[in-house]
Amino acid sequence: MKRLLELMEKVVVASAGVVLAATLAFGFVTPNTKTFTAGQEFKAKGVIVSREGNIIKLRGDDDTIGTVELNSDTKIQLKHGAFSRKTAMSPEALVPGLQIEAQGKGDEKGDLVATRVIFDPNSMRASRQIDTRVAPIEAKEASLDNRTGSLEGRAGQLETRAGQLEDQQRQTQQQVGQVKTEADQANQQANQANQGVSDVNTRVTNLDNYQVADSKIVYFKINSSTLSSQAKQDLDEIAEKAKSQKGYVLEVAGYADKTGPAALNQTLSEQRADAVVRYLEQNGDIPIHRILRPAAMGTSHEAEPNNTAAGRKANRRVEVKMLVNQGVVGGANGAAVSAPSTSASK
Repeated sequence: MKRLLELMEKVVVASAGVVLAATLAFGFVTPNTKTFTAGQEFKAKGVIVSREGNIIKLRGDDDTIGTVELNSDTKIQLKHGAFSRKTAMSPEALVPGLQIEAQGKGDEKGDLVATRVIFDPNSMRASRQIDTRVAPIEAKEASLDNRTGSLEGRAGQLETRAGQLEDQQRQTQQQVGQVKTEADQANQQANQANQGVSDVNTRVTNLDNYQVADSKIVYFKINSSTLSSQAKQDLDEIAEKAKSQKGYVLEVAGYADKTGPAALNQTLSEQRADAVVRYLEQNGDIPIHRILRPAAMGTSHEAEPNNTAAGRKANRRVEVKMLVNQGVVGGANGAAVSAPSTSASK
């Protein structure tokens, strides 16, 4: 009987230890807290990491977390265009993952009471993609938390059963084996829950981690923004690959050589980028929200020196990169992405 009780005690302790490990796995390292001096004006820039009602947690570039409070007087504005035109937005637009600038005064609690919150369309599109992915991951984390609580209850039941066995002098070895089997199953389930929590934490951490899965470069004739047949073929290839990915966006950047006036080259680079975006949307069936705002880079970032015909030809280009969000596609170790490829239509 004594041996039986010792065995039951080991089973209960092992199960409780596994439950404790699963519970500790939910913990996160708390970053430094940023405070705002009462009555002073501040501008705080960073990424929204969470929001509860009118309270926003904002992570700054120095990895500190500050609290921003919204009220009925707070102006929410979307900034876009060359002349910093702003559009009034609803507070519901402020979702986790959004890059914002909050202006206001500190209060007695060390929080920033915002009079104005500004963000741009690129950050808004990216944060919406993140928000649609974070919700199911948070739901899964809550489910795992409930499962850990259930395992704790089961460990308590096993401890009660061990007490009952002290009063049962004629308990058979078969019953002891059954109890051990149940404890092993509980241990296995707790380990699975622990691994699931680790997977969720890794995926949340990778939500702002984008990697290049593929890329294409298409080229243009002098003073032209018309796509060649080879350029269209290259764009069809990357569009087809993108459809098989989850959590991707396409980055489009147009360039020009240094022939002619700088203003004309800037316009040409923009027209070339726009031509690629239109083709991807209209012929490649790429959703609008999957394409970042096209960048007109003018004559910057030379691919080759502009003092030769071959170099100028290489600089009349548009670069298309397929970026894949590792938090969306990754598991415990992140999903591997294929090596990027480039193609040139001469």
